[in-house]
Amino acid sequence: MLACKKTKYPYLLSFFLLIIVWSGTASSRGFSIDQIEARLDEQSIQVDGNLTLNLTEDVRKALSKSIPLQLNMEFVLNRVRNYYYDKEVAVWTVPIVISYRPVSDEYVVSRPDLLNQQETFDNQNAALERLGVFNNLSLPLPEPLIEGKRYILEARVKLDLGQLPAMMRPLAYFSSSWHLNSKWTDWPLNR
Repeated sequence: MLACKKTKYPYLLSFFLLIIVWSGTASSRGFSIDQIEARLDEQSIQVDGNLTLNLTEDVRKALSKSIPLQLNMEFVLNRVRNYYYDKEVAVWTVPIVISYRPVSDEYVVSRPDLLNQQETFDNQNAALERLGVFNNLSLPLPEPLIEGKRYILEARVKLDLGQLPAMMRPLAYFSSSWHLNSKWTDWPLNR
């Protein structure tokens, strides 16, 4: 019985070391929102921004084998209140798709803010770089904003695992290399 107690601690120590190493590698990959500028237009919010999209090796391989990836840009507009929680005014989800066409050997980026909704690129890195830069993305407002109040736009980007082919979803849900998303970040709304 005494031998059993001694063997528990090395396993426990190994488990904690594994968690520390795994969390360190998970934080070095993924998505981040570097900068967003949000300004109020007549009945919408115009958003410009820069994202960093670092894909894991598994995700890059899947993309190069013609599996399209859908990323969702999520936005939440909040009205700032002094003595109470901020009030949620509107929520938007903007789908962004990157895919590979093997016949023409090109990567295609599809996004609502692009002129023709699509752009093509010769290599994966160029497509990912373009995917991370957006200009004049229009978010329609459900109702006019209150004059004199302060608003904040929260944003994040994440890989939508539900849009993967059905055969890949179980692997993606249980693999840490497929869980790519950024943290929520706050940005002021300019008028």
